[in-house]
This record gives sequence, structure tokens and C-alpha cells, in this order.
Amino acid sequence: MRRQTLFLLLAFALVRTVSAGYTVSSGHLNPPSGLPLTPREVSLLELPLWVILIELCTLPLETFTGFWTWISLRCRQMSREELLGNPVRSEIFDRIRKTPGIHLRALSAATDTPMSTLRYHLGVLQENHTITTLDDGGHLHFYENSGTYTAAQQTVLRHLRNETTRAILKELLRRDTPSRQEIADAVGVSAPAVTWHMKRLMEDQIVEQEKSGRTVRYAIRDEAVPDLTAWLGKKES
Repeated sequence: MRRQTLFLLLAFALVRTVSAGYTVSSGHLNPPSGLPLTPREVSLLELPLWVILIELCTLPLETFTGFWTWISLRCRQMSREELLGNPVRSEIFDRIRKTPGIHLRALSAATDTPMSTLRYHLGVLQENHTITTLDDGGHLHFYENSGTYTAAQQTVLRHLRNETTRAILKELLRRDTPSRQEIADAVGVSAPAVTWHMKRLMEDQIVEQEKSGRTVRYAIRDEAVPDLTAWLGKKES
């Protein structure tokens, strides 16, 4: 593999070198009769062999040096002190840490940061793996990326950002398998609105439904109960 790579690099260097022109100037201040008075371009093959060999040896080194410099700069990660030393970026990260699942416009309003500036600092935080995002139908929600939240927890937190959804989940924690109408009456929304929220919660494996005769009842899935209990309060027996 190494031999093939070296061969390709040498071939690339040779092509570059052959295609390049060289200008040879006379070393005489007053050239003898018969020598050209103006320099002329010569091809690589007209040069001495040692010049060709030097060119072939230095071009791969130059190529490697430039490539390695680009990779080093591209992959360089900021230290935490350098990353959060910027007061605007530090405030943005602190807000994300305190309000996991916050979306772009809410983050802009909470930190009083213009959208263009906010997007730049979010990009820096993401490139340095300090935050992570969750895409909810084209709307990004931001979280601290330190292993604090699992993917499932991030999904739950995203739903808790919605006031109506949060009220519905509180009701589900408080009561055992309430019906759609019971939830609607308790939360103060229409039955179709409850259906819409439930559809999203079931798609994300947070809520499940069961039929009791002609009535559909809802319950929080067992795996989601611990997180919701911690964030919304203890479930009443």
C-alpha cells in the first residue's frame, strides 16, 4: 500500500514538473558571440539529471508539508478555556446547559444575540463537540454534549419545551390511563389538540395508547417514566 502511494505521488510530481517551464539565463555579463541575448524557456528533459532528481524529491515533500499543515489547522480543537473565553459564546453555552432542548429563536431572545452572530458561535461550539443538536422537523434543539443526556432524554426534553405537551405529560403522570376527553378537560384544550400532541408523543415512543371499549386511553411508556418523574414531579399512586 505504501509503495502504491509513493508511486502515485512520484507520478503526480513528475507530471507537475514536466508541465512546468524553466527559464535559463546566461551567466555572462557580456555573452560571447553566438550565445542568445535573451533567456529562453526549456523543458524539464533538457535539464541535467541531478536537477530533475532534486525536483522530484522536493515536490512530494512540499505536497506533504502543505497537506499536513491544512489537516493540523482543520483538526485543531480549542481548549475549554479558549472556547468559552469569549463572553458571548460562554453565555450561549450556559443558556443551552441550563435550558436543554432550547431552539434557535428562543436562544437568540434569551441571550439577546443576533441570529448571524448566534449561528457563528453555535458552529464553533459544534465543531469543538461542546454542544449537540436534535432536528425536529427542520427545527433544531440544542443540548450540552458531555454525555449528560441520552438520545431518548433529549427527545423527552424537546417535548417538554412545549407548554401544552408538558401539561399533558403532567396529567398522564398524575392519573392512570386517562381518556382523550379527560386530558382535554384537565389541560383546557380541545380533544383534537390532545390527539395531535399524542400522535407526536407516540411517534417518539414516550406515550402509548390502549383501547377500553370504544374509548382510547393513554399512558406514559415505562422507559420514559423515570425521566419524566424526575423533571415533572413524582407520580401519584
